[in-house]
Amino acid sequence: MRARWLTGLLLFALAQYAYCASGNDVADNAAPPSADNQVMDEVVITGEWPGPQLWKISKGDHVVWILGTLTPLPRKMIWKYADVDKIIAASQEVIGKTNVRPKVSIFGWVPLYFQIRKAAKLPDKQTLKEVLPADLYQRYAVLVHQYRLDDGDFERLRPIVAAMRLYQAVIEANDLTGKNDVHETVLKLAEEHDVPLKDVTIKVGEPREVLKDVSQLPRSAEIACFTDVVAGLETDLPLLKKRAAAWARGDVETLRKLVTAKERSACRDALFSVQSVKAVSDEAKSTWLNAITYSLDHNQSALALSPVYDLISQGGGLDQLRKAGYQVEGP
Repeated sequence: MRARWLTGLLLFALAQYAYCASGNDVADNAAPPSADNQVMDEVVITGEWPGPQLWKISKGDHVVWILGTLTPLPRKMIWKYADVDKIIAASQEVIGKTNVRPKVSIFGWVPLYFQIRKAAKLPDKQTLKEVLPADLYQRYAVLVHQYRLDDGDFERLRPIVAAMRLYQAVIEANDLTGKNDVHETVLKLAEEHDVPLKDVTIKVGEPREVLKDVSQLPRSAEIACFTDVVAGLETDLPLLKKRAAAWARGDVETLRKLVTAKERSACRDALFSVQSVKAVSDEAKSTWLNAITYSLDHNQSALALSPVYDLISQGGGLDQLRKAGYQVEGP
């Protein structure tokens, strides 16, 4: 039995909500605009687009190319991956995105599954209407009505889980998607070229204890998270679309500027207040960096994936690689 692990879902999905961006409509199947006439108020991207340029990390004549990924992206965008395809064909390794999974036996999945279901729900058959402040619940109800969502499943979820479900539903209703098709395409290309995939997976040895820790988050922290998500969905959707459009165009400069955009961090702060969750996040970052440095020691060429804001933010992956003495080139 496979189950979506609550902690991993919240940690990596809600963390993606930290940065915001904005944009204007682009006609269906339009060719990418030139640098002279690109507009910065696009909100819809359809047709074929190049995606971001790659960063080149070098150690002597050994190279790792890094593709910065992003969620959400435009649902109808088609990624033109010809350049990435050539790099993969000439590589000895592809380093995939970091995954977090519970370390359990096949027999451990059943009790973990039921613990996940229990941890996701409010205790004592409470509902969101009972635990959220009345004004916040009303704002949430407006979003549900506006996007014609079926909120039957939301009502009994804990605020931090309901926030994630609400966020995913609303971005889908706005022609954005959190599905990582870029990652899946890269894996497919690696398989086609028979290039080994390095699976960067963090296995958590005591997943039930981590779930227990998350379940003990203060209600106030969960409500703060829910408030942040509702506020973002009320005002920041144009910004999310702009960020998605910048990724599709390969406009890394705009993405870089948006690192300093207003950050809604209540969800991440809540999760990182749980020491076991923070430890998982720290391990994920260090494991990815170790995979890059190992590849630079052992492979002539490799391609790696990383969330773009983990790369370009201050103190992010690129800064850490520069600090370690590697040559970093890119947009």
